[in-house]
Amino acid sequence: MKKLLTFFLLAFILFSCVGPPDPDHGLVKNLPAVINTPSAFSFSVRGDSYTFEENITLSFSLPAGKSVVSTLIVTDWKGKDTTYVHLEEVNGSEIYKYTVMGNGTSIDQSVSTAPKKAIIKGNKFTGILAWTVTAN
Repeated sequence: MKKLLTFFLLAFILFSCVGPPDPDHGLVKNLPAVINTPSAFSFSVRGDSYTFEENITLSFSLPAGKSVVSTLIVTDWKGKDTTYVHLEEVNGSEIYKYTVMGNGTSIDQSVSTAPKKAIIKGNKFTGILAWTVTAN
């Protein structure tokens, strides 16, 4: 009987502990997710009055004859301040520049210059920002 009681007590403890729910969108508040590989770059964040400045040197390698494809998606935007997203080449010239002032989608694919740096700045950003850079 004592073993049975211990078993039920242990089972009760294990199954009654509840942690925070997993986010249904896969992002944790104010914690950017970055992928930086030779074939793709991605920066995603779910901000809640989140202030940040990221300067990321890219591992991205652009194959000959390919162009850079940049996709920026902003949803659930509730900010009052502006967020900036820049993609630069080796000498610091801008390849793409985005100014986020609301929900929206931007897709660009006209540049064949290899990107070397991503700069993302937000001041009290609230919403979900997803930026992806790949080769086409």
